[in-house]
Amino acid sequence: MKHAFEYDCLIVGGGIAGTVTAKQLQEKGYKVALIDERAPSRLHLAESLPATIEPLLQRLGLLELIKSPPHFKHTGMVSLWGSSVPQVMPSVAQHHGWKVDKWSIIEQIKSQLPSACVISGKVKAVAIQQNGWRCHIKKNGVKTDFEIHTRFLIDASGRQGYLPRVLNLHRHTFDKLSAFVANVTVHSPLDAQPSVVVEAFQDGWTLTSKISDNQSMVAIFCNQYTPEFSKFKYAKNWPEVANQTQWFKKVVSNGEFEVKILNASSHIVSQLSGKSWLLVGDAAMSFDPLSSHGMTTAIYMAEKAAHAIDRLFNGDNNALGQYSKTMADIYNSYLNELLGCYRLEQRFKDSKFWQSKQHFSDEEVRNIVG
Repeated sequence: MKHAFEYDCLIVGGGIAGTVTAKQLQEKGYKVALIDERAPSRLHLAESLPATIEPLLQRLGLLELIKSPPHFKHTGMVSLWGSSVPQVMPSVAQHHGWKVDKWSIIEQIKSQLPSACVISGKVKAVAIQQNGWRCHIKKNGVKTDFEIHTRFLIDASGRQGYLPRVLNLHRHTFDKLSAFVANVTVHSPLDAQPSVVVEAFQDGWTLTSKISDNQSMVAIFCNQYTPEFSKFKYAKNWPEVANQTQWFKKVVSNGEFEVKILNASSHIVSQLSGKSWLLVGDAAMSFDPLSSHGMTTAIYMAEKAAHAIDRLFNGDNNALGQYSKTMADIYNSYLNELLGCYRLEQRFKDSKFWQSKQHFSDEEVRNIVG
């Protein structure tokens, strides 16, 4: 192993949180390495951003990126939640934010970074040193591994988290929510198709999220309490749920489509930063898709993480602690808000799924949310 490189910051993970953090730190004048091992997914998740995020995107130099295809304006959400009567929130005629192709915007941001900043590869091992970290890197397509020496290590590696495993940090998990997700073609585009439709059913809830005029992302959310949970891995079984809905059944046909299973649970890691490291995005905390907080909070965390690291490098030893407290407060507010949303659905009182979502069952989670 040879070729040692010196960096101010090394970021593990090239998703939205890691990429935005890299952009901010690079613009502040720091030498940054972004290690990204993931290939863009073929699955479109049809992410949503609220209109209220526009000042943040403007500050970060990202607002213009979402004003052209494949991104488009979010025209509103329809909810069948707590009632069989569709509730439009807000009016479909109003500007409600943006529908964003996450992988496209990640690539757009990466294109603004120096080519030497982005390294396609994997962090194989890390070791804490007196003045930072020694990181063993396996670069894609290259036989010889190399080392990077960095003052600071940022984990943006997603829900699995790299540093929590290395440092043996505990993860507080609220639930075991899973998402069965597919992209489907809408053969006969529906009139006034809303951007998002959420519908509750006996053992979970469904999501229909517009990708384009003739394509949608559809998902079934449930957990181990849902009868025959694993059968939703197969499209042929989806009509069983679709028949319990009004909108979802219009979009989900009896045709074949590929289904992916994703972790959709809420969690927060017990420690979000240390002397020379920090967690950002889903590596730090993750959000139930019902909240629509995931991508928004990841971008916000990236801005705050870069700011905290800059303050630390300029002598503010309280910067990382303040970052951690701010993020824990956000998670606290989110989890209480989420609980309130699930409690709005009272039609399925005998359902173990809804019972599990309407109270805190874990003492550690109750301690987090106060």
